[in-house]
Amino acid sequence: MPKVALPELARARSLADHFAPRFLRDVGVFPFEAADRRPTLAMGDPMDRHALKAAELALGAACEVVVASFEDIAAALGEQGETARPAGPAEPGREENLDNLRDLASGAPVVRAVDDLIDKAMERRASDLHLEPARDGLVVRIRVDGLLRALAAPLGVPPHALISRIKIVSGLDIAERRLPQDGSARLRTARGELDIRVATMPTPHGESAVIRLLPRDRGLLDIKRLGMSERDEKTLRRLIDQPHGLIIVTGPTGSGKTTTLATLLSELNQPFRKILTIEDPIEYELPGVAQSQVKPEIGLSFAAAMRAFLRHDPDVIMVGEVRDPETAAIAVHAALTGHLVLTTLHTETAAAAAAPRSA
Repeated sequence: MPKVALPELARARSLADHFAPRFLRDVGVFPFEAADRRPTLAMGDPMDRHALKAAELALGAACEVVVASFEDIAAALGEQGETARPAGPAEPGREENLDNLRDLASGAPVVRAVDDLIDKAMERRASDLHLEPARDGLVVRIRVDGLLRALAAPLGVPPHALISRIKIVSGLDIAERRLPQDGSARLRTARGELDIRVATMPTPHGESAVIRLLPRDRGLLDIKRLGMSERDEKTLRRLIDQPHGLIIVTGPTGSGKTTTLATLLSELNQPFRKILTIEDPIEYELPGVAQSQVKPEIGLSFAAAMRAFLRHDPDVIMVGEVRDPETAAIAVHAALTGHLVLTTLHTETAAAAAAPRSA
């Protein structure tokens, strides 16, 4: 099928005034009059027969169909909506009208596509959902048991609309596309309540997003559900029953380090124990545990929090991750002076945690 780009759409005589703007944004269609005065539809999904029939009904004529990217269609619709306003210098990072983008991201197809992706990721027990714009579309992957696996991208939904929807849900600024952003939200899904942590980052083809999925099912925080052998489970229970010492959970990204630590803390959480944590970020909220989040901009690092913890008479200390020699030294000191310390190291194997760093 013929393909058109934004410059051609911008020059064409628009027929958008025959339609509700939201319909055009939701289905990804830009109606215009071709050079031979025939009504033509630029469609992001030319196989959407329902949208084609609805457009022909609105125009009262059969339409030619050409293909355009969803981004170009949204931009063309945005430019048509801006024609009545005085022209001014373009703002960097705002190629489209933000109101149009917000409406598009709140439309039923986009909302349904995001809900679908999250539901499929949860069904497969994924810890993370990755959305990565590419030159020819959107790459969707999920991390299951530490490994990334491909997931089918939604059809007929512009990638930037998906990312914008996720940013809106997690309280991020959809107008800012040049800088990384972090946000969070609590969602109610068919599979129960879910906490998400969202991180976005600009790329040459649009913003990418990574969503950490944290089901709020408290039954997850149970040692029996960690998947250990009976022998390993007994060993772990014996270790956390010790009054002091250092327990280090190791593994690559998405291998379950945070979930394992949260499970151990849930097991240790008793009225006769004072438990303090420093995390980045706080992923599981544990009632009865004093949890803090690192804030490097004000000097609250893992090491700074650890030094403060020792003055608060704790029984158990959890440090989200050992990232520097100072934090490691304080953790070892705390373990040697009557505290049980739980932490993680980002290593591929348990043996690598004790290996000397190469020069």
